[in-house]
Amino acid sequence: MILPNESVPAQTGKSSYPDPFNLGEGHFIYRAFGDVGGLTQFGVSLQTLQPGRQSSQMHWHTEEDEFMLMIHGTLTVVENGVETVVGAGDACCWKAGDTTAHTLRNNSDAPATYLVVGTRAADDVCHYPGLDMLATPQGFTHLNGTPYPKKGDDT
Repeated sequence: MILPNESVPAQTGKSSYPDPFNLGEGHFIYRAFGDVGGLTQFGVSLQTLQPGRQSSQMHWHTEEDEFMLMIHGTLTVVENGVETVVGAGDACCWKAGDTTAHTLRNNSDAPATYLVVGTRAADDVCHYPGLDMLATPQGFTHLNGTPYPKKGDDT
């Protein structure tokens, strides 16, 4: 299946993290090529991170591999507190189960575009070092397993 860029709608990224860890809306724009193409084993997304924004909370996955390829601009990749600037053609690989926590920051004054590919593992648990939060197949929980209220819940 051929997917011309314009056939995949650009969407505004919206953080799904519970408060107080939510990153808000509009920090990135993405095109979910994997979803539109019907891929079920892994996701593929072209993302553009806005200046001064962060892609996610620092995290690592138990069951999901992640791959990122820089297309345009520069980003600061933060891995376990170490910052490295990457540019077009540079790539990052994070293997499932590797506890190297990572995030992307756009410290430049221009949008930065990159390709993200990741496994879709139903049993994945995502860890957020330093935060009282896990992402489990059942949703976001505190480290002790207590669920965070879902958005819109009154509890």
